[in-house]
Amino acid sequence: MAAGEAITTRAKNWAALERRDVLRVAAPLLSLLYAWWLLATPLSPVIGGFLVLYGIAQLSLVFIRRRPRSIVYTATLPTTSWIAVGIDLLFAVLLLGQAQILGRAVYPLYILLAIRALASYRRLPLAMILPFLFGPVYIYVASISGGRPSLGPMSEWPLLANSLGIGVIAIWAMSFQQRVNTALRHELRAERMGREARIGDLERSANDLRARMRQLHALEEGLRVITSTLSLDEVLSQIVDSTVQMLGTSRVHGIVLSLQQGAGYEHRMFMLDDQRGDAWASSLARRAITQEVPIIITSAAQDAELADTISQDLVSVLCVPLFVGDGPAQGALTVVSRGPAAYSSSDARHLTALSMQAGIAINNAELHSRLRQQQQLLQAVLRDINDGLVVLDEESQVVVTNPLGQAMLEDGARGPALARQLEAMATRLRVEHKPTLISNLHFRQEEDDIGQYYQAYASQVRYNDTDAPLVAIVLHDITEQKIEEKSRSEFISMVAHELRNPLNSLNGFIKVVLRGQAGALTALQNEFLTIADGQVELLKSRISEFLEYNRVEAGRLVLDPRLNDLSLLVTATVTRLSLQAQQNGLQLVNDVNINLPEFVFDSERIGQVLNNLIENAIKATPPGGSITLFSELQADEVVLHVCDTGVGIPKEEQAKIFQRFYRAHNRSSSKGNHLGLGLTICQQIVEGHQGRMWVESEEGEGSCFSFALPLAQQEISVNN
Repeated sequence: MAAGEAITTRAKNWAALERRDVLRVAAPLLSLLYAWWLLATPLSPVIGGFLVLYGIAQLSLVFIRRRPRSIVYTATLPTTSWIAVGIDLLFAVLLLGQAQILGRAVYPLYILLAIRALASYRRLPLAMILPFLFGPVYIYVASISGGRPSLGPMSEWPLLANSLGIGVIAIWAMSFQQRVNTALRHELRAERMGREARIGDLERSANDLRARMRQLHALEEGLRVITSTLSLDEVLSQIVDSTVQMLGTSRVHGIVLSLQQGAGYEHRMFMLDDQRGDAWASSLARRAITQEVPIIITSAAQDAELADTISQDLVSVLCVPLFVGDGPAQGALTVVSRGPAAYSSSDARHLTALSMQAGIAINNAELHSRLRQQQQLLQAVLRDINDGLVVLDEESQVVVTNPLGQAMLEDGARGPALARQLEAMATRLRVEHKPTLISNLHFRQEEDDIGQYYQAYASQVRYNDTDAPLVAIVLHDITEQKIEEKSRSEFISMVAHELRNPLNSLNGFIKVVLRGQAGALTALQNEFLTIADGQVELLKSRISEFLEYNRVEAGRLVLDPRLNDLSLLVTATVTRLSLQAQQNGLQLVNDVNINLPEFVFDSERIGQVLNNLIENAIKATPPGGSITLFSELQADEVVLHVCDTGVGIPKEEQAKIFQRFYRAHNRSSSKGNHLGLGLTICQQIVEGHQGRMWVESEEGEGSCFSFALPLAQQEISVNN
């Protein structure tokens, strides 16, 4: 069934496509018949010539009509119709004039009428009717010319009927063709109207597209301008201008930029009619920040929150959240219009895109403002501090300095020496991988007895993860402090010597009395004098310790490094202090390697360090304990340990144990107190040898004091 319908449909389509070809084939056949009829008809030379001219004229008109792209076609198309009518009239008159010759033939114009109907000539309805009208006239003229005023039944009436029949057929064909043409014109008109409707739709779409392109261009230009400045006021002004350009001045009658400030909002309002509306602006900003989605209001009067606060002139509202930096929304961008439903979802998307970039620009502007304030603060601090600041890079080149530091480096007398010492400090800090380094710098000229003293604080500054850290050195002028310390040291030294001289005399007389050189003593007198002698010796020891520390602090403790044997020095010290250890019920053990290599050090000062460490261990260890000395030989240094089984040192006090005048509370005993200067002096002596000193201890389990001396000695004095 479906196959049959498909065959029928294809047959109809084929017939419709082939109909024009059939007509094109039939037209030449009719023309041949017409030519044969003309040849069979006796024609005068005049009629023959007119027929030839008539054919040429008609062919020319057909040629013109069949070439619609021709210039002649567009210029003479209305004229050719009337030319064709004129030619037919002229030909009809000639035929009427020759009616006696053509009386027995079919009227030739009927044949032309049929051919024209088949050819579907347009704009020639009059040319179709003329032959039909002149046919009966021709027969009547032919009858008059033949001497018969009335038509005969045998010849004229059949001829008339034949002529009229051919005319009717031609007129029917013409009408049929006219109906077809009318239907085609209706279809063409409908198609034209549909095309015009589609063109209108396309034009509207094009207008919408152009409007969107203008919005996108305005958005792009606005974003470019917004992100091109770091001034907050300029950014806010550009946001307003970009919003107006993007949405158009006809739809924007006010803009409000709201930023959250604590519990309230700071509004920047730009209203065309100078209206203020903090209440409705705050309400919209709060809703946009809470919901974090665009808010479109087509009629503000119907909104419950805005009806009582916003002006009646403002009808449409579009509000989008504003994200400044990371985190939730911190503001809102609001536009208002006097027209109803002035904003669409597309406008909301564009305004949201603008607000996102605006938030980034505002955040950048705020960061830039804070950074500029911090920079100004830093510059003020660097300018006004009383210390010099010098920052060196990896190649020890100065990259940052403050005015005072610059003046120090440019000092002709001390500048080059200062630069060399700062470079040495930076190199040492990097090599030893220390976070900080403190050093005292002294510059002295021949004509200056005191010179200039600086305390330099060096620390590494890492400003990124790729480049090498910088070294920042702060130079604090301590010249006045050094002058005061020198005066104090001289005064202390003078007082100590003034005290020691009477003590020496007192000690000598007590010993003379104790030896009985001044007479016999009772037991009680001997006991009292013995106690007094011990206290005088203790006081002399404290004064000596104080003088020693005073010399170290003043930088007057000069080392005398020589090639010495550390194991022999340890053995001699242990031998000298063994009796004291035994008197306190302690065991003093020497496990130092006797095969230690000889190296350069000051045996007197290192012996002083050993003596101090062993005496401290004796004081801190209860009876029955032990004190052990042992050594370690490493690649570039010798390490010596003095360990006891005493009370130990708490963790929180171990970092303070080497500070001057500091005494660990649990290490004080009845065996005697001290000034808290011994370990400080020991540490400075060891560091004067370019060594290091430290302690390891567990409270209640004893302590182990250690110091390391380098095998290659360079320093010759304890200074800085």
